[in-house]
Amino acid sequence: MKLAKGLGALVVLVAAASWPAHADDLPQRKAGLWQVDMANPGGQMPAQQMKMCIDANTDAEMYKMGMSAAQGMCSKPDIHRSGDTMTTNSQCKMDQTQITTQSVTKFTGDSAYHTDINSKFSPPMMGRSDSVMTQDAKWVGACPADLVPGDVVMGNGMKVNIKQMMGNQKQ
Repeated sequence: MKLAKGLGALVVLVAAASWPAHADDLPQRKAGLWQVDMANPGGQMPAQQMKMCIDANTDAEMYKMGMSAAQGMCSKPDIHRSGDTMTTNSQCKMDQTQITTQSVTKFTGDSAYHTDINSKFSPPMMGRSDSVMTQDAKWVGACPADLVPGDVVMGNGMKVNIKQMMGNQKQ
């Protein structure tokens, strides 16, 4: 249970780190269905894919949720934007482990982005002193009729609504 809880918290931190700046500073993502491919080269997790249905409101809410989840664990991130590239450096503490993360996101208009996330753990977490993760996201079209903004479909077919899960809005 403790391992699953640690992995869940780590996923929140990685998500927060990969969402590089204030919602107003982010390039607007096109509303509709997004496919996100995540890889952890040389890591313990296999490549994963998820699809999410977003609109402008949901995009801003997801950013706020990620930042709220990181509050108390992370210091204010150092954020730099240069054109279509955003670099974020953050320091977080999970139990006794200090996590130092740098994420670099390159946006391609409003329909794609690539993020490289590099984290260092001191002392090591779950036997690892560092982690490299990549995310490639692209807009794939309108949301299908069975998905509403906030719906996320994991690679295994499990569907959750982020807004409902976090208690922010009812469908």
